[in-house]
Amino acid sequence: MWQAFRNHVVHVWDIALKAGPWPFLVLGVLDRWILIARFGARYVSTDDAILWAGTVDLAQGILRWPYYYGQDYGPMFEALIAAPFTAFGLPLDRLLPTISSALTLLPFWSFALFHHVHGRPRAALTFALMPLLLPVEFGMMTTMPRGFVTGLAALAVLPWLFRSRDTIPGALLTGAAVSFAWYLNPNSLVFSLPYLLWLIGMTKPGIRTCSALLAGTLPAIALHITSQAWCASRPGAIVHRLGYSGWHFDGAATWHGLGRLDEHFQWLCPVFWGYEGVLAPGLVALSILAFRRGDRILSAVIPVALAGIVASLSLPKVHDGWDSVFFPLSRMFLAIPLLVAWALSLSAPPVAAHRTHVLLALLASVTAIAYKAAHVDRVGADQVAAQSKWVSVRPFAELKEDAAALKTLCEAHDVDLIVVPIRLGTRIWAQFRAYLHPTLVPDLPPTYLYGYERRHWQRTEQGQAIHPTILVIGGAEERWAELRARDPRILRLGDLQGDRVHVFTGNDRPTDRLMASMLEDLLGAGP
Repeated sequence: MWQAFRNHVVHVWDIALKAGPWPFLVLGVLDRWILIARFGARYVSTDDAILWAGTVDLAQGILRWPYYYGQDYGPMFEALIAAPFTAFGLPLDRLLPTISSALTLLPFWSFALFHHVHGRPRAALTFALMPLLLPVEFGMMTTMPRGFVTGLAALAVLPWLFRSRDTIPGALLTGAAVSFAWYLNPNSLVFSLPYLLWLIGMTKPGIRTCSALLAGTLPAIALHITSQAWCASRPGAIVHRLGYSGWHFDGAATWHGLGRLDEHFQWLCPVFWGYEGVLAPGLVALSILAFRRGDRILSAVIPVALAGIVASLSLPKVHDGWDSVFFPLSRMFLAIPLLVAWALSLSAPPVAAHRTHVLLALLASVTAIAYKAAHVDRVGADQVAAQSKWVSVRPFAELKEDAAALKTLCEAHDVDLIVVPIRLGTRIWAQFRAYLHPTLVPDLPPTYLYGYERRHWQRTEQGQAIHPTILVIGGAEERWAELRARDPRILRLGDLQGDRVHVFTGNDRPTDRLMASMLEDLLGAGP
């Protein structure tokens, strides 16, 4: 009986070994399902709200802007993918984090399956393992729909183009993939540049192939030029500018970045969580090992990758952020785990992984998932509580309740327009009520974020229009009391999550003129 049981276990284990990376991919789905359920779908940030609004517009066939509304950078690729799924009634609070998670895992899984198909089981295992062995904060960063991982997702096609590397179509598609990834998010260059140099070194392409590679970049370059021209022709529509058009060496910024490289690499280190300082020396060690075993190309491109990271420290945007999963410095270097997995995979011999190694990998994966699941609630709550600048984060359930209460007030008083002046400092940030709430309550009256409206068309459609009944959120009670005493058309309706709500009836002035006058009384200044 014992022998039969043992033989059965061995048989099952042999099947698992032949399955290659698939058990780890299933574990990856479980890991992300936990993150989405207990973090991604639980919290929403003000930056997420822009993407939610863009998703609804795209679902209706409306293209308002080539980037995030009010910006001259950052295409809303996640919204473009999500838009068709809204026709099936999928809720955005789960749909968008699911898409972001899928885009994050796509390049790891693509490389893993490529190596599995082509008989490199150790390399396949390396790529499949990497996302599982990263800390919970990495999962949080890449679960939020913020455009952090869109460029990396476009690189998923690269390994499958490798077999046609010496053909014109393969070169064209490789150039297109790398350039489109750059268009979506330049943080993809941390991986795509060394990969491209390695590919050229391995294949030694001729003039025709190199020309095809360069030609493949033209569509994405044209898309970038067109998008920039679109924004340049509407300068008044831009609220947030990238602020610079090219790279130039900044010694002070570079030195400052090198001094806190662990902050720029925060949450990007597998296994050694919290010890991100080992990443750069580890890559150097992989380069040295590659040189010693005769792999001159890999030994050269890893230092190129490190040099590119150092060069990026001269860019102002790289220093824009702090130690928060909602706006991390490390979002600029999210390609590092993929780079590490790739370098390790090229160092792995093309032989089957030992049973013991696979067992250890499974135990490590299950342990990591269990640990992250046990701590995701606490870490998420701590990250939300630590928000202090640039972005606000609220529980989705609270925002949904707030939107429903706002709708009730509007229906009771026949409101024509909801105005949330940015300077009145509401407890629930104005961006939520302006951008997110209309996606939660489709029949809500139009919303207008006075003084900080990213949706440029709303400045014309709402700011310059005359609306008879306007609901205004925010402001100090004593100032509103003075206004109510002077103008009987102003009525106090109550509070929304601690924010005062008033309605102005019988209005005969354009919204911008009315709000400018109101803010002079409420704040002593205009927008």
